[in-house]
This record gives sequence, C-alpha cells and structure tokens, in this order.
Amino acid sequence: MQTVPDADIGVSLTKANHVGIAVRDLDRTIRFYRALTGRDPFVAEDMRGVEAMYGPKVSDRVGPGGVRLRYATLRLSNLNIDMIQFVDPEMGTAKALPTDAGSMHLCFEVDDVQAVYDRMTAAGIEFDAPPFTFTDEHAHHGAGTRVAYFSDPDGVNLELITPAGSFSRG
Repeated sequence: MQTVPDADIGVSLTKANHVGIAVRDLDRTIRFYRALTGRDPFVAEDMRGVEAMYGPKVSDRVGPGGVRLRYATLRLSNLNIDMIQFVDPEMGTAKALPTDAGSMHLCFEVDDVQAVYDRMTAAGIEFDAPPFTFTDEHAHHGAGTRVAYFSDPDGVNLELITPAGSFSRG
C-alpha cells in the first residue's frame, strides 16, 4: 500500500508530460490515434532489457525473463501519449471500467463536442451515449460543460469535453 502524506511535501508536481497506455496491437493503436489527432508519432521503436534500466522491481511487476516492448509516442499540444505493446512477456488483458478503483481515462478538449461526436460517429466510432451537458444539478461549478465518452480499441476510457466554469483551464 502506498504511503499517503498528511501534508504538502513541497515537490509541486503541477505539469504532466505524458500518459502511458498498454496496447495489444501498436500499429492498430497508432492508426486509431492518428485518425483522432491528425498526427503521427514522433518516436516509435523497440526496447529490450527494460528491467536492467530500472532494477528488479520492474521485473517483479512484469514477470521474470526480461522485457521486450514496442512503443510509440504521439505529441499533443499539451501532453504526450505513450502507446506501449509488451511483446515479451505476453500481455494480459485488463478490464478497467470507469467505476473500478485505479481506472483512468484520457480526455480530449474540443471546441464543440457535438460536432466532433457527429464526425466520429460518422466514421464508425461508437460512443457510450450521446453528448451530455452538465447543469447546476450535476456539477454546479461546471454547469454548461459538454462531455461524451468512448473507448479506444483496447478499451481505454476516453472522453471529449467542451469545458465551462470550473472545468475550464484558462
């Protein structure tokens, strides 16, 4: 169990660099995110011996016998997306529902959720439900925010947002 400090420890982690997503088929995932972002990865390569770089705790997490993976990184204007396909050891399958502790989602900010939703559904992307607008009843400080939820080919929870109120970033 991870320690939870009782007070600010003075490290000020306020800027994210990337989010990592474990994927079953790197080439398929690159095509999916390229279709959504219009961008190609700025790096794509194979890696071997990851545990040698980080020590035995990584081997404890991924299994004995070494690690070989393929990865690519896609650069957005404010965050990189690392897409990682473990080749050895063979990948398992995680099912992380939004209601599962530890599950995460990646949210893309757009100017018009409805317009993006319409284009994506026309391209065959399935959403969990049509776009939804928060009201005072749902999120008082974020009233007017529009969202829509969908998944990538590996089941990663994704969101579109047109933020309002406290959900706005600037």
